[in-house]
Amino acid sequence: MMRRAQVLAAAAIAAMVAGAARAEDAGQPLSACADAVGAWLTTNPGKEPSRSLISLAADGLVLFDDSGQGGGMGFAPFTGGHGAWRCIAADGGLKLGVTILDFTLPTVDWPNQRIGRLDIAATVDAANGTMSGTRTLLSAPLDGDPLAATGLEKVAGGTFDAVRITAP
Repeated sequence: MMRRAQVLAAAAIAAMVAGAARAEDAGQPLSACADAVGAWLTTNPGKEPSRSLISLAADGLVLFDDSGQGGGMGFAPFTGGHGAWRCIAADGGLKLGVTILDFTLPTVDWPNQRIGRLDIAATVDAANGTMSGTRTLLSAPLDGDPLAATGLEKVAGGTFDAVRITAP
C-alpha cells in the first residue's frame, strides 16, 4: 500500500515538474493562456459514448475524469488523472499542451496494473467557451517511466471537442 502511494506521489510530482519545464521551453508563461483556466466538458467522437471532465488550474495543474473509468471492451478500469498543462501559443488563439497520468486497477481480466499517460494538444476559443484538439493515450508498466519519450505503448487516440463549464 505504501509503495502504491509513493508511486502515485512521485508520478504526480514528475508530471507537474515536466509540465512546468515544458512551459519554460515553449517560451509562454501560463498567464498568457489564463483564459483557458477552468473546467471543461468534452465529447470524444469515435469513442461513443464518451465524455470527460478536464480542469485546468492557473498554476499548471490538471485534474481529469472520464466516463469510461469503470473499464469496458478492451480497457481496464482506471483512476482519475492528474497532470500538468502548458501554454504553447497565445497569439490569435490559445494553444495548450497537456499531460495527464492515471493508473489502471487490477481485475480478473486485467491483473497487471499499468500507468496511463494521456497527451492532449488543444486550441481554446475563450470568447465562445470552446476547446478542441487531439488526444493520445499511452501506457507503461507500473514500474516504468510514463514520462519517457520512448518505450510506451500507444493504446488509443482521437479528437475531442469541449465546452467550458460555467456556474448558473
